[in-house]
Amino acid sequence: MFGKKPGVDKILVTGDRIENEHSLWSEAFRQLQSPVTSGYANNTVGETIDLLIARQLPVILDDFHYVRKDLQNGICRQMKNAASRGLRFVVLNTPHRVDDPIRSNPDMSGRFFEVNLGFWSEVDLMQIGKKGFEKLGLRVSDDVLQILARESLRSPQLMQTLCLETCRVLSADTPYEHQEVNTVSFDLQKVKDKAVRSYNHSTPLDFLRNGPEERGSPRNIFPLNDGSESDVYEILVRALAIDPPFLTISLDDLKDRVVKLVRAQNQQPNIPMALGYTAKLFKDGRPPLQWDSDKKQLTVVDPHFYFYLRYKGK
Repeated sequence: MFGKKPGVDKILVTGDRIENEHSLWSEAFRQLQSPVTSGYANNTVGETIDLLIARQLPVILDDFHYVRKDLQNGICRQMKNAASRGLRFVVLNTPHRVDDPIRSNPDMSGRFFEVNLGFWSEVDLMQIGKKGFEKLGLRVSDDVLQILARESLRSPQLMQTLCLETCRVLSADTPYEHQEVNTVSFDLQKVKDKAVRSYNHSTPLDFLRNGPEERGSPRNIFPLNDGSESDVYEILVRALAIDPPFLTISLDDLKDRVVKLVRAQNQQPNIPMALGYTAKLFKDGRPPLQWDSDKKQLTVVDPHFYFYLRYKGK
């Protein structure tokens, strides 16, 4: 919308570049100056805002959820004051964190206009299959397309992979034009067996399944209805893998899933405690799951990880 040249058409700052309350403005000033002048180090926030307003450049803050929570309040306070002087901001965030600026600073309420792009709907995902299979001459029933869309977890990449693997499990000796896929002939398990090879997330799943390092007393072990025994983290994985799939689930709904797994109803694992540790468990990257203790809900950030968990976690 604004052009592709930072410092000319727009200022583009990503949340992972913000290390302190002045990082937003020092990065903005760096983009304004090409090459960076000697005045960069001594530049003040006010001077940078004046330059941005004078050049009528919008500040696009991408991945705001990567800004540390202890910095978000200060950043939002600066944005509010700059906006009151005429500086325009576009804040890009994941759907489940869309209200972060307001939660960080209630004074921002009424100063933001939300444009929610949302996730792909299952109806939209079905169109990927319809158009692709038609190109191949393969007849696939709407019921099968619905199943594929549901298993895609609102991800177009997953839908494409599942459609590809649907073709791969069909007879290689018969042209697609002479084959038909319906609920009678469709083998979802075979398709998922092949698709999961494209989304190997064994390491983060092990992080979640093993939980944090044990210190002091060993974890409680709970008897399950299938005759096995597990600790709270293994139970959490199994609960997440239960149908139906989700992108956001409330704590109450998650507890209901756990109740179906644990045999002793008077002895339930501490799921909120386990969820509180999830952000610290994924040591090699950004957490694929995010627990919001205020909203009491768990959100799937990475559908590909969740697809792998649903396959391996049952």
